[in-house]
Amino acid sequence: MKIFPLLVLLASGGLNAADSAAQDKAAYATCAACHSIDGTAKPMGPTLQGIVGRKAASVSAYKGYTKAMRTSGITWTIAELDAFLKAPTKRVKGTMMTMSMPDDKKRAAVIRYLQTLK
Repeated sequence: MKIFPLLVLLASGGLNAADSAAQDKAAYATCAACHSIDGTAKPMGPTLQGIVGRKAASVSAYKGYTKAMRTSGITWTIAELDAFLKAPTKRVKGTMMTMSMPDDKKRAAVIRYLQTLK
């Protein structure tokens, strides 16, 4: 896994903080169909509030985790989120999440946004 390019994307500037935050939140919009950010679970996915540093399949309010996700042993670090969002079914064979995010810049923006959800 190549982390260095991702870290450059995560740290790269060019926009002021408000514009960057708005773009990061806009990149997340695709995820909002299945995931909340307010601590509640949706029928299709767990909340993403507090995901960075959390163990996979650990949101008790969400009952739809697959066995593959429950036994994955993943802790959602930046590197794990990057690998999973890039190719969910390759990272966790048997996951319900089939929507991938192959674009490095969009994936980095989503991860930056997820880091703000404490």
